[in-house]
Amino acid sequence: MMLKKALLWAQKELRDSVDRPRLEAEILLAHLLGCRREALVLKEIEDIDFESLKVLVERRKNHEPIEYITNNVSFYDFELFIDKGALIPRPESEILVEKALELIKKYSLTKVVEIGIGSGALSIAIARHSNVTIEASDISSDAIEIASQNIKSFNLQERIQVFNCSMFDCFGSFDLLISNPPYIDPEFKLEKNVADYEPHTALFAPNRGLELLFKILDEIKQRDIKFAVCEMGYDQKEPLSNYAKEIGLSGDLEFYKDLAGHDRGFVYRRI
Repeated sequence: MMLKKALLWAQKELRDSVDRPRLEAEILLAHLLGCRREALVLKEIEDIDFESLKVLVERRKNHEPIEYITNNVSFYDFELFIDKGALIPRPESEILVEKALELIKKYSLTKVVEIGIGSGALSIAIARHSNVTIEASDISSDAIEIASQNIKSFNLQERIQVFNCSMFDCFGSFDLLISNPPYIDPEFKLEKNVADYEPHTALFAPNRGLELLFKILDEIKQRDIKFAVCEMGYDQKEPLSNYAKEIGLSGDLEFYKDLAGHDRGFVYRRI
């Protein structure tokens, strides 16, 4: 099958399943051919592996995220390997990176800890734009493997260490805590492309999604952590603010919004 014909076929097959069938057809074809999407216009291929293309298109029609199909995701100013063992990084998490870099620059911070490294997106972005060293944890061995692969691909093994442990179990002292923990209420109904494919341990948390966020605030108080940036759900500002007051957390807890105007995280500092 010729390239143009294959592209039109894939676009037609995807039109009832995705919002941008032409774009996603191009992405799948580029993945199949091992080239960038922009390079498709330069290709003169008359023999597309149609059976392999059918498999890719069928996976996408079944709502599997295209990032998992292509094992590639764009984040911040780079691209990462991604697979089903780790949550797909979202654009709103780039705000967390910006907030962390602002603290690092302003207060000359040198050591960062990340709880729940997942694919490694946050730690890699921060390491690429600062001189900090980072220690990160995750309870998922699959996520550890994916993060380690990404860290190695950016030659950051000397600056980012990854540990397979829970929360703070493997860390000593540090300057800044960052985390995008599971914060979705288990009762919340997610779209099929998320619920059926992304790891639930990275999505859901007990107590209306608040359990791990509360634990992070507890650790901030008990460990006397001076700086933290943490992502959260759009409806969790009030319970987190109330809990911080309840445990007597001193310092400044500042909430920030995402580009859609929803509450998306907090920055903690105690100077």
